Amino acid sequence: MFTSLIGLIFLYFLSIYIIKHIKFSKVDKKLENDQNFWMFTYDFKEEKKDSIFDKDSTEIIKKRKKKNQLVMMLYLVIILIFIYTNLLLSQILNLILN
Repeated sequence: MFTSLIGLIFLYFLSIYIIKHIKFSKVDKKLENDQNFWMFTYDFKEEKKDSIFDKDSTEIIKKRKKKNQLVMMLYLVIILIFIYTNLLLSQILNLILN
């Protein structure tokens, strides 16, 4: 029970750290805000481009890739928090019922 509690605390602080980095690495400042920081970059509707040859710079593509990886890590940490919470609750119930 102690290890699952320590794991939950560690995952909580890890999620806060990842959220701060996601909020810091905004790719498009017009579309991204504090309510939709958890969305992938391709979830935002892009503006229509004049030509098919107008591509984003490699710097913007790298920022988008980094943000998408951070969002994926956040999702994985949230799933682990859910699993560890269920583990902790089952251990508490097992302690109560025995």
